[in-house]
Amino acid sequence: MRKIYTLLILLSCLSSPLSQTFAEDSTAVWSARVWSAATEGKWDVVESLFDSVPEGTSEMLSVFRSELDAFKQHREEEQKANKTAREESLTEMRDFAKDGKVMQAMQSAIEAQTLSDDLNSVLYDADTQQVLKEVESAVSRNKGNENILVAQTLAYYLRTFYEDTARRDLYELWKKRHEEIAIDSMLLRYYAPEHYHDLRTEQSVLRGDDPPDALQEKTKDLWKERVDGINQFMVIQSLRKAESEHMDQVSWKELLGGGLDAVRRIGGLPELAETFPHLSDTELRTTWQSMIEEESQSVGQYLKHVSGHKTLVQLLKRILAANDETLELPESVLLREFGDGAMSKLDRYSAIVWPNEKRQFDQATEGNFVGVGIVIRESPTGEILVVNPIDGSPAYYGGVVPEDIISHVNGSSTSGWSVSDAVDKITGTRGTAVTLTIKRATEEEPLDLVLKRDRIILRSVSGWNKKEISEDGEPIWDWYIDPQNHIGYIKLTGFSKSSYADILAAIRDMQEVAEPNGLILDLRHNPGGLLPTARQISNLFIKEGSIVSGENANGDQLFNMKAFPNRAYLSDWPLVVLINQGSASASEIVSGAVQAHGAGIIVGQRSWGKGSVQTVHNIGSGDLALVKLTTQFYRLPPTEEGPGRLVHKREGSLDWGVVPDIEVRMSTEQITSSNELRRDSQLLTLGGDNSQLPNINDLLTEGLDPQLETALLLLRANALTETYSDFQHASLTK
Repeated sequence: MRKIYTLLILLSCLSSPLSQTFAEDSTAVWSARVWSAATEGKWDVVESLFDSVPEGTSEMLSVFRSELDAFKQHREEEQKANKTAREESLTEMRDFAKDGKVMQAMQSAIEAQTLSDDLNSVLYDADTQQVLKEVESAVSRNKGNENILVAQTLAYYLRTFYEDTARRDLYELWKKRHEEIAIDSMLLRYYAPEHYHDLRTEQSVLRGDDPPDALQEKTKDLWKERVDGINQFMVIQSLRKAESEHMDQVSWKELLGGGLDAVRRIGGLPELAETFPHLSDTELRTTWQSMIEEESQSVGQYLKHVSGHKTLVQLLKRILAANDETLELPESVLLREFGDGAMSKLDRYSAIVWPNEKRQFDQATEGNFVGVGIVIRESPTGEILVVNPIDGSPAYYGGVVPEDIISHVNGSSTSGWSVSDAVDKITGTRGTAVTLTIKRATEEEPLDLVLKRDRIILRSVSGWNKKEISEDGEPIWDWYIDPQNHIGYIKLTGFSKSSYADILAAIRDMQEVAEPNGLILDLRHNPGGLLPTARQISNLFIKEGSIVSGENANGDQLFNMKAFPNRAYLSDWPLVVLINQGSASASEIVSGAVQAHGAGIIVGQRSWGKGSVQTVHNIGSGDLALVKLTTQFYRLPPTEEGPGRLVHKREGSLDWGVVPDIEVRMSTEQITSSNELRRDSQLLTLGGDNSQLPNINDLLTEGLDPQLETALLLLRANALTETYSDFQHASLTK
């Protein structure tokens, strides 16, 4: 009788208004399970839960089901498109191979690989193996006597192809080969510009591209700026610091051997006679290389009896004397190449910042500079390409647009220039003018744009959609990627001194609209920046414990940055952090600390693996140069599984970077198209017609950014918990 009575009570409850509360409890539990499974990296469980969304008729649930259906449809369409594109790429690869077009065949092989679920599947394809053999042969042939630029490109393709495959050994091999070829290419670029220009012209024919502009006379003197102000003291002090403070404890013998290899290399490039006439003399080159080889054989013996510092001083004296007898190169050229060669024995992040590079280095760390406000890069054809103008800058209002080619600066052709050369020429004194000659696809004739240099602030924090531009050029952002569920979005492109304050300002802007139910922090393609800023931003989400620690080569802890509870302003916010292969250094500290503390979910692809700390020292009189040295590795916070991870990617390492909780890969085409849409949709002009700009929401509605769409879906699912919890609390209060 008691069982029947109890059953009647339950039936009564289910037929009463309380049944709605039970449904809400079910939704809240389901939502919490989704978030928990994602935090643990169990995507299969998340997918299973997505197949069993709780029943209910609320508008929130109906909207979520619609969003989930769209997400699933996008992924299905993406898989079909990838499969089709993969087969097309493999067909193109075979066709190019038959026609003897190894460069295009290799490009198609890489494209097919990026579209594959398993990177090794293309590697072991028989036709691909044949292409790889032909490419390897072409590298050797072009490196020897044809076109070193083609060899450099093909070596880079091989390095890219083997990365993250089962053939890690081949990746390391081609990584080293590419670096060696790139050094020779760089020497030709600066010291044999006419020959280098001819090689570029040949390369453009092979690629089917337009040839570069004719080389101008002024370009032939760029090497002088590269070595201006360099003296023996800079080299000696830099290498003393490197030997005593670099964490790998590289010996004097290795450092001096690297310097000797570099100056020997010059004697093996007769093309440099274009600038240094004595290099045309075979006998002088042979004598030079023999003298340097003798020094290489003897350096170990010297070091047994003389300190490294004294050995270096005496070695430089003998090298310069040998130069006077043979090649008669400018002393500053030999010192630059010797210094760079010695530093190459350290890791990739350690270097001498020479006088001509110091201004750019300071700009990168300070976050502001004087110029016209454009982001540039080198195009595949070696031209100076505009990535985008910076909001509110002279270039922004002067009419510079993405994809513009800068062909001349103040009448001087940029043919053969590096990005550093272009930056040096475009930046200058505040208030002065610079003329950029622009080639634009939509214009038949080049455009001359006269821009006045001004102080440029590099903003590292942006929101979801730029609503407008203020009269003083400041962007006004909409920070909500999902205004209905109050889910915020912050994109961080670097860690400068102002980044932390800018994020706090963004949070205040969000809260003026509504209290957020979640946040997406986008760290994709963020190369890092200042360690203190990374600590501050991490602390926003972490209440207590270690954020990051540093240790030396012996594993001794040098510092341990901990969270301050009173600065964890956002620790209760549901958080998803987006990372990819371009997320490095400070980005890895933030994402890794968030992951270790369970403070959020990491979505995307494994990060770059730059887990080292560099210290910077002034060298030379008047602080004209710097030496940047890796002195520590940083370690992420410990977890229940054990001590914190070292994320630094070292040679031969199979474990590096921050591994996302939820891995979502993006193809090269997806990355390119989504980045272009994001950029183009934000190119508002003050007082102009912005109605024709692309819609930023297409990234989601068209499924163009699967990483972002996954992050948003997880937060939308979690928002059901937040909303129902609030509703229940309000009801119980009444």
